[in-house]
Amino acid sequence: MSVRNKRVCSVLLSLCLCVSLLLCVPVRASADTTIEKVLCSLNFEPVVMMDLQYVTVSSSSADCGITSAYWTDASGNQVTGTFGKGEYTLNVNYAALGGYIFSAAPAGYINNRGDGVTVSVSGDGRSATLRKTFTAAIWTPTSLKDPYNATGEFGGWVSFAASSMYADSHAWFLVSPDGNQTLAVERCNEVFPTLTYTGETTERLNLHHLPAEINGWKVFCRHWSVDQIGYSDSRMAKITVTNIPTPEPTPEFTPIPLTVPTPEPEVETAPEPAAEAEPEATPAPTVKPHEHSYRIEHDAEGHWRVCEGCGEVGQKETHLFVWHETRAASADQPGEETGVCSICGERSTRLTDGDGRESRSASAIGEKLGLKGFSDMQLLLIGGAGVCVLLLILTAIFNPKRR
Repeated sequence: MSVRNKRVCSVLLSLCLCVSLLLCVPVRASADTTIEKVLCSLNFEPVVMMDLQYVTVSSSSADCGITSAYWTDASGNQVTGTFGKGEYTLNVNYAALGGYIFSAAPAGYINNRGDGVTVSVSGDGRSATLRKTFTAAIWTPTSLKDPYNATGEFGGWVSFAASSMYADSHAWFLVSPDGNQTLAVERCNEVFPTLTYTGETTERLNLHHLPAEINGWKVFCRHWSVDQIGYSDSRMAKITVTNIPTPEPTPEFTPIPLTVPTPEPEVETAPEPAAEAEPEATPAPTVKPHEHSYRIEHDAEGHWRVCEGCGEVGQKETHLFVWHETRAASADQPGEETGVCSICGERSTRLTDGDGRESRSASAIGEKLGLKGFSDMQLLLIGGAGVCVLLLILTAIFNPKRR
């Protein structure tokens, strides 16, 4: 190889090395490293009387992650505890992963919906905040516990209990045995003058001084939502009164005749034997009301309550799952969420869809070679430069003109 050819090869090799080194320098802002969409998953929107611990937020983006998330009220104060009435704003802070920055105006999505979502970006493009304002919904109360049949003595008392979720107030009612008359407990003295009560607006009702006439009547509890927009009724429970006294018979009236009868001769008669006193009736044993003790049983479809004492089984209710993300979705596989029932602890899993974008953290060749942060073109140029250096070294060693 002539000296001129060697110089030309050296110049070309130097140019290749310079170009390779320039391509290896990371570019801070390019089309391939700009984040154009910020994705978020929210399991529950705000509901009046819902505890914030049941609301979870997770990121669905592969190129940025959540650093913090919180709720603020209409005055801008951070919310803790439970939601009330009014508007609440979700604030989710994101940080771009290595090699990525946010665009000047990225689009924001919550559960794949972008209506009302805004995204603000920091000056260096490394962080962003997603926001959306919700109006807290008012749900119809869900009954958790129904009252059970109760038995009390005449003049004694009985007690009933009921509970529900998302209920703001309660009201108890009495229903006649034939179902034709429904009476609020506050008006019970119109029918039962001697009956007294406590807890008529709470989850536990106590009836005292039971009259005989209330035997066979039923009670139920009405659970009202906030502002009494909606309600749900518990099931009915029957009242049984025992030891009811037997009323004494009314004596018959015998009229006095107007004419004076002719006196009959007195006839001495033997005195009638004294009537034997009837033995007193043994009072019936007092039946104490059964105090229920419940346990929760469940299966994959729902849960129910069973009394450990008498075995009475309550109605089967649907699980109330609280979902948490256990695996983020990607282009290769769907995400996974795990739900835990807030009542019985039943667990379930479900799959979630990704956003369909491939991760741009590495090239295809870089992934196979275990080299991240280099594009395919950069790796090819580096490989070509290495081959040129190897050829130059071999030419210098095996040159036949070398002495």
